[in-house]
Amino acid sequence: MNDSAGSSRQHALTEVLRSHPAVADAAVVTAEDGRCPSARIVPDPDAAPVLHRSAVLEAAGRLGGLAWHEPAAGVRVAGVNRGETDFLYREIFTENAYFRHGITLPRGAVVVDVGANIGMFTLAAALHGPGAGVIAVEPVGELADAVALNAELHGVDATVLRVALGRADGETAFTFYPRNSVMSGRFADAAEDFDVLKGYLRTGRDAGRGAQLDRLVADRMRAEPRRVPVTTLTGVADGLGLRRIDLLKIDVEKAEAEVLEGIGDALWPRIDRIVMEVHDIGGRLGAVLGQLRSRGFEVAHEQDPRLLLTPCHNVYARRPAAEAGPSPEAPPAFHGGPVERDLEAELRELIARRLPTAVPPDRFTVAADLVTVDGRTAAPAAVPDPAGGPRAAALARIWAGLFGAEAVRQDADFFDLGGDSLTAVRMLAEIEAELGEGALTPDLIFTESTFGALAAAVEAGPLPGGPAER
Repeated sequence: MNDSAGSSRQHALTEVLRSHPAVADAAVVTAEDGRCPSARIVPDPDAAPVLHRSAVLEAAGRLGGLAWHEPAAGVRVAGVNRGETDFLYREIFTENAYFRHGITLPRGAVVVDVGANIGMFTLAAALHGPGAGVIAVEPVGELADAVALNAELHGVDATVLRVALGRADGETAFTFYPRNSVMSGRFADAAEDFDVLKGYLRTGRDAGRGAQLDRLVADRMRAEPRRVPVTTLTGVADGLGLRRIDLLKIDVEKAEAEVLEGIGDALWPRIDRIVMEVHDIGGRLGAVLGQLRSRGFEVAHEQDPRLLLTPCHNVYARRPAAEAGPSPEAPPAFHGGPVERDLEAELRELIARRLPTAVPPDRFTVAADLVTVDGRTAAPAAVPDPAGGPRAAALARIWAGLFGAEAVRQDADFFDLGGDSLTAVRMLAEIEAELGEGALTPDLIFTESTFGALAAAVEAGPLPGGPAER
């Protein structure tokens, strides 16, 4: 194909992309064979404010070791790993796990989020209570970074405290699970936590794949020891001048009793609502319920059916005078325009409608602008062709069986297609049945979740000897 035709095709695609109201600018690369490897998109700050702000934050180096995740349409957050981000979004937004049993927020509420992780509950509180101010307490540095970034991205009034809460000031040992950060904590126990995570996963479908499930759980539970500072909730309230706490949320993985012990007698009457996860170990659930009742709260508790094989329960406490209301029928919505996944789908549909004979880009990337540091317009990075060896072909068959033949694309993402931890167990089992144990490390499914990346990893793995030889 001559240069003139290629340039014309490139120009036509670029103009179509620029015509979308959420696109401020675009650049397209076309190849000699007619393929369009990639397109670089600059989001419009008014029509796609969250996508635009995320691109600006990333360009400024604020993303660091985090990554952008999109667990649902219209939702974009920074997180440590995609599987956990999906879990937190589902628990906090889709299932509305915390705003139940009369727990609501008044306008301008003061919320303390203890065990904030990446800040998903912080965002939910701001959406449930317009004008809310959130004090997010998170001792793990990379998670606290995510809270701060997500609050800034979504315009939430949040103060991030990089500390653990307990019964007294000091410092403590802390176990961080980078691949399963929601179970990190002061009282982590490798064997006990392994059983809790396995118990949670065993309540799902396809849970009988024992060896693969054990390996995936072991991979998720690799631990990093840390030292973190500790203070009390009373110290936080006094230091920040909090005259009231409309909602105290506690999710601290077996340290909940210590957090409650750090609430002084003068602070208790200023707390109107509490939602917390309690690990019922040694009768702790009954003790916490009794303690809250003695402090004047009406209490309720329940257990997620998926946690029946674990000691985890949710407790809801509210003072009789505190404003109550029915649980919202639908979760609060994010209002920031289309995010990357949504915009890509819209752009592909626009190309198909306006240029029906054109080959759309294989990949879209989002950027703050099209200019490089030397002042030139940046060409979007081309995506290499998918790995095409026999091992990658085996993965393609397995992937198609899980998600459909149309999902066998290099940029197709395991989680975007609906994959979760148990889908990963099933896929790992099928890969090992065909290619042998060790053909794919479990963590790659969570960190390199596109088909192209996994195909390349499988293709580069050890030569198969066949299941019978293992």
